[in-house]
Amino acid sequence: MTDKLGEKKKLLLIEDNIETQLIFKVYLRDKYSVEIAENAEKGLERLKKEPYDVLLLDIHLPGELTGEDVIQEIRTTPKLEKIPIIVITAYALKGDREKFLKLGADDYLPKPVEKSTLLGVVEKYI
Repeated sequence: MTDKLGEKKKLLLIEDNIETQLIFKVYLRDKYSVEIAENAEKGLERLKKEPYDVLLLDIHLPGELTGEDVIQEIRTTPKLEKIPIIVITAYALKGDREKFLKLGADDYLPKPVEKSTLLGVVEKYI
């Protein structure tokens, strides 16, 4: 997807697993510009510096902050509060989807994610 100037919409993926980073980048590269942060702290830093159209967020991340912390920070920061957050996580137990949506995520995908599913959900928020 592109904007009026023909530039690809920007996605930020906060994900620590290198294989998942590569898979998602391949899945999304034809339609979107994808930037990657390997932990919550770096992801929040990027979000505060430049605008993104959608955030793809893992929950289990290395470092002090988790994906849950990222959701709470974004939803309480006026400059960021409107960015769509799609949680993509291996947490797929009963009630996990509802938990993350209640925290402030806009959507939830359990891993592993198929390309068509990922593209479909991202397109809902572009």
